[in-house]
Amino acid sequence: MRAGALGSLTLECVDLANRTIKQWPALGVKTKNAKSATTNLLNIPELLQVATRWDAFIRSQLSATASWYTPIISRWGEQKLSCDVPGENRNTALGKRLRKLSAKAGLPYHSPHKFRHGHAVFALQHAKTMPDYKAVSMNLMHSDIRVTDAIYAPLAQDEVKARIANLTSSTSGSQVANGQLTPSTNHLTNDELLDTLRQRLNSEGH
Repeated sequence: MRAGALGSLTLECVDLANRTIKQWPALGVKTKNAKSATTNLLNIPELLQVATRWDAFIRSQLSATASWYTPIISRWGEQKLSCDVPGENRNTALGKRLRKLSAKAGLPYHSPHKFRHGHAVFALQHAKTMPDYKAVSMNLMHSDIRVTDAIYAPLAQDEVKARIANLTSSTSGSQVANGQLTPSTNHLTNDELLDTLRQRLNSEGH
């Protein structure tokens, strides 16, 4: 999600057991263009464990309407979680805390949006079929796969080389199972390719 959504997310929007996040403006979540969607977390146990520990910690002290990225109040050397609604600049605070955290860990700083970008690239690199690709696009709350493709799909040069080398090892012919692209699409224009992808998705009930 974007930083603004994370900064306005409440506990009632988070269901880590089912790996779902309700990015619903109706619940106070600030999303781009006020879009509403239930998005899904990637099944990466090492990351989910960290999130689950934080989730359990704040739920033991706060109500369901409290902020998931909870402000912490420090007074006279004591710290406590705040149940107040975060300020308008909570997303800016997220970037500042990530910078401090990166410095403590001895890692280069990455902005909140870079983490969103990393999520997208990781998911797209693991997509095996067009329905997989469409699912990633929907999870990013994009209205069109062209948006996803333009922003997140460009590949590093070494990956381009590896993928091109693997093309000739695929089964030849005009049909490939499970919704994968076929060699017969290599002569299509961009618009024709998009039409082909949409037809494939529609034929498979997506």
